[in-house]
Amino acid sequence: MFKKSIILMGTMLLTVSMLSFTLPEKAEAIKLGGIAGKVVGAAQEQQEINKALDYYENDGRNELFAALKQEDGVNGDYNANAMLGRIMQRMTPAVAKSDPSINSKPYNYFVNNQEFFNAYCALGHNMSVNIGAFWFLDYNEDKLAAVIAHELVHGQKSHPIKGAKKKMSVDFVMKTVGSELGGVNGLAAEVVAVHAKNTGVTKPNEWEADNIAFTYMADAGYNVGAPAAVWQTVIESAGDSSKKDVLSDILNPSTHPKDTDRRNNYAKKLTEYSKGKVAVDANSGEVKVNGKTFMKPAAAGKMSGMQRAYFVAGNLAAIYNAGQNTPNAYVEGGTVKIAGKGIVTPAAGDTGAVELVTILNGIK
Repeated sequence: MFKKSIILMGTMLLTVSMLSFTLPEKAEAIKLGGIAGKVVGAAQEQQEINKALDYYENDGRNELFAALKQEDGVNGDYNANAMLGRIMQRMTPAVAKSDPSINSKPYNYFVNNQEFFNAYCALGHNMSVNIGAFWFLDYNEDKLAAVIAHELVHGQKSHPIKGAKKKMSVDFVMKTVGSELGGVNGLAAEVVAVHAKNTGVTKPNEWEADNIAFTYMADAGYNVGAPAAVWQTVIESAGDSSKKDVLSDILNPSTHPKDTDRRNNYAKKLTEYSKGKVAVDANSGEVKVNGKTFMKPAAAGKMSGMQRAYFVAGNLAAIYNAGQNTPNAYVEGGTVKIAGKGIVTPAAGDTGAVELVTILNGIK
């Protein structure tokens, strides 16, 4: 169920909220020195702040996870939870191919109640996807997998903990929450919460997450055109005048690349993955093979023609990546296929399946 009327669009990776849980006994209260430096020097104060963050990154990660669920709410949507579970089951071994550490520190994850488009990876490999992301992406598993793959890179590269430590200077903490962290007032936990959802992640971090997420997608067997299609969806939504106000803050220009740049980067990686064989013309929406037009998908269902183009290109890219240099396309059940893999099922407004087979097989 796609509830456009109640989706408040936000940016992936940007939402920050304050939690009101307290530090456990192991993470003792930290008393920060005032102007006179009453307790300890700045270096020791910073060390204590980092110690608290390390606790939630490691031994206390399940406590942080419980607090995140309490703060954002756990959504019981069966389809969303089942989809998130499937994606994580496929992504975990895919990530392990290049980074087996995921097996020793598996992710905690849940679908939360927030109704805008967002997902986040917090300290301690704690990840959550807003129910609004499922609505916005029409429960398309490949698109959701692209969002989640991006978050997994943040976790694997320790971006949340590094960003928190970089931003949480003693001066910053004192100006934000006062002179004491921890104890019954929960100030330290609130500070951790502020930095638990990718706050402090940099633009280079974002590019790294995008680039490695593409590899995760390919290794997990998802459509490698889906990441570009996600950003195409964002671009198209940004052009909707009815959503202009809620989309005005969709990207933080200081930490996030432009949406068109992200789409184009993913499109470039798709072409590279196809060994230079497949591309999508970002202006015309045409899917090209060896520089020749294969088809220009029409809009169908809730996907624009351009979004469908990236999916078609992703299917073709998988064929060429596997070494199928000379396509031998055929029609089966109304779907254009190569070596048993579906390439495209023509919709109303598309070129027919038989003609598409002729075109594809004629491209040299």
